[in-house]
Amino acid sequence: MKKIMFIMAVLTAILSTQTLDTKAAYPTYTITQSSSPINKSMLKFSTYNTYTKQYYVLRSYLEELEKKGGGTLVLNSGTYTITNTLYVPSNVTLRFKNGVKIMKGTVTGTSQFQAAKSVFQLIRPSRSGKTGVYGKYDGEKNISFIGEGKVLFDMKYFKDGIAIIAGHNQNVKIENIEFHNMQSGHFIEMDATYKVVIKNNEFIDSKASANLNKEAINLDTPDKETQGWSQKWSKYDKTPNKDVLIEGNLFKNLDRAIGTHKYSEGKFHEAVIIRKNVIDKTRRDSIRAMNWSNSIIEGNTIRNVERSGNYSGILASGVKNPLFRNNSFENAPRPIQIFPWKNSGPGSRYAVTYNVMNSPNISALSTNKVKNTTESFIRVNSVYNEYTKNTIKVNCMAY
Repeated sequence: MKKIMFIMAVLTAILSTQTLDTKAAYPTYTITQSSSPINKSMLKFSTYNTYTKQYYVLRSYLEELEKKGGGTLVLNSGTYTITNTLYVPSNVTLRFKNGVKIMKGTVTGTSQFQAAKSVFQLIRPSRSGKTGVYGKYDGEKNISFIGEGKVLFDMKYFKDGIAIIAGHNQNVKIENIEFHNMQSGHFIEMDATYKVVIKNNEFIDSKASANLNKEAINLDTPDKETQGWSQKWSKYDKTPNKDVLIEGNLFKNLDRAIGTHKYSEGKFHEAVIIRKNVIDKTRRDSIRAMNWSNSIIEGNTIRNVERSGNYSGILASGVKNPLFRNNSFENAPRPIQIFPWKNSGPGSRYAVTYNVMNSPNISALSTNKVKNTTESFIRVNSVYNEYTKNTIKVNCMAY
């Protein structure tokens, strides 16, 4: 019996070592702005030129990391101009060293294709051209974008451009990156993604969009009815986001900082936590919560909300058990307003979405602080399209 137990212990140790070795086998590649593709055949592509070179370099390494099952791609200091979409597979970390600039390329130097709207999409390269391959949270997993020092993603005000598109993913991290210069797109668009950390980034400057409602970080559902998602590799199954932490970021000079465009009936983004961010100068409501369940918005500083309309620091509809507490609002028309809502245009066939709030939810509202706001109280409306009657007013603290 002792001999059998000894053999089993040895086998267990061997298996454990093999597991660790498998993880350690993920490669790390380091590139510079002058690197060539790891796949040398790309050098012969008719579309490989001075405009597309760095797109092909990064693409080649991401395709190689898909073959390896994952790994790390380190970008050393320099400027990388990316004309077309880079597809990121599972188990990949992108590390950007101090001084890296990712520039949205707008010219491809070829008539065979135009510059793409997005820079990164979180789907493996081999499936990026397929239709309906991912639903729920069954897409790519364990993907990180990590800045080390001063790292800039410059979207160059490219019309409808998006820096990062996540859909049907799990375990995504985006940390320590400066996102600049957006026009009518988003810096981050996220649908159907589970376990996300967006931390210590900066989202700076956008041109005003037609409806002043383009968020730096957009949380939506893949729903053909609402027309807010257009990735053909998605199954459009209306899966919401879940367990999203947005913490310690700076948002400045934007339409909106964080929000949802349209809701899918009966689908709620779960456990969205927005904590300790600074939001400065938005053209509309700074945060637009729509069909969010068990969300926490706390400890944020929101200031300089456009005063020409009755905009709010936080505008919420269809929220269940929300905790909006200990936020500071300065130089804004309204601190928080909560009311029922109905989609207009695409998605308008969905029923009105109502709020579900208990006494602790209401009490938590009184912990918010205001300074130089048009209203020093929070509005909670219970009737759709009625903003004066059936209103609870919760007084805020001055600071």
